[in-house]
Amino acid sequence: MAAKNFCELRLEETPIPEGAVKTATPYRLAAEKVYLPASSAQLLPVPDYLDRADELRGILGAVPRLIAGYKPSGSISMNCYLHSLTWLLALAGWTATYTAGDGIILDPDGVVIPAGAARWVFTKADAIVAPTAQMRLNYAIENILLTGNGFGVSQIALGSDGKIAADLIGMVLTAAAADTTTSPSLDSAVIPPVKRGDLFLTWLTGGGTIQDFSFQIANGLEQINSMSLSPASYFPDSLEYGDDQVQVTGSIPKRILNTTDFAALLAATTFAAKARWVTPKTIGATVYKYSAWLEMPSCQYVGGSPDALANKRRKGATYDFFAAYDESAGYDVKITIVNDVTSIATWSAT
Repeated sequence: MAAKNFCELRLEETPIPEGAVKTATPYRLAAEKVYLPASSAQLLPVPDYLDRADELRGILGAVPRLIAGYKPSGSISMNCYLHSLTWLLALAGWTATYTAGDGIILDPDGVVIPAGAARWVFTKADAIVAPTAQMRLNYAIENILLTGNGFGVSQIALGSDGKIAADLIGMVLTAAAADTTTSPSLDSAVIPPVKRGDLFLTWLTGGGTIQDFSFQIANGLEQINSMSLSPASYFPDSLEYGDDQVQVTGSIPKRILNTTDFAALLAATTFAAKARWVTPKTIGATVYKYSAWLEMPSCQYVGGSPDALANKRRKGATYDFFAAYDESAGYDVKITIVNDVTSIATWSAT
């Protein structure tokens, strides 16, 4: 079979270092694979070199540099398909809780989720070691397969246009001949990504007309070389969360400068905010549509830029927001997705 371009993602039981056996605990791969319909995907080795130009060798130049280590990174750009987003959020600092639709459980708007649909609720993870994935990029024509292990999502952004941009940090990156046996299986193209027309915002009461909206998830990750791997490796051997907690921030431009928005900025007012995406496509044989919610019970403006006064009809403003912890709700951010994904991490011996 001819090789095909693909971007494959599989969760890892624990971060997989160089040389680990992937068929045995604790380094197994999930049986579930997701093939991302990415517009671009990249894995980079990011080598660190030992420069010996300062050595006294009696030569007019420098001897070759040596590899001192690697700090692999990567990126993914794609439309926001709610199927794929389930995997990306699981790698971005969140604990994913799955509940099968049964005609009893509810979505964040209080609507019953029927059998045949799946509810995923994402809350902040409280751990040291970060969840990671194996990522394979198959360059068919170039005859190269890049395989990254121990990769997590350090930042992910979503705009009102439904475009996702994710930054990755990883542990190991290897190259081999292209995979000629895998035939990637993607979701049907009739299942659309979320778009601006699917988005409804509940925001500050009395605020100005919304012009745009975007948010980012910052998930600090650290590549660890513990010097405890035998044989030793130039690649990191673990991926841990950084000291900062996962944080959600964003930007919301307003079409017209408004006193309510500006007063909220000056007073550091908190307000409940919610973004909801409902696509036109129903899930399987149900009447329930692919949907997602971002809930921030104590949203707060933390910056603002009113347009300069000028001889023009309309002067707007752009506000930066932050999801603060709400003592009554018991969280700062909660993300819910309702789709058709039933499992993302069944550990496999193959």
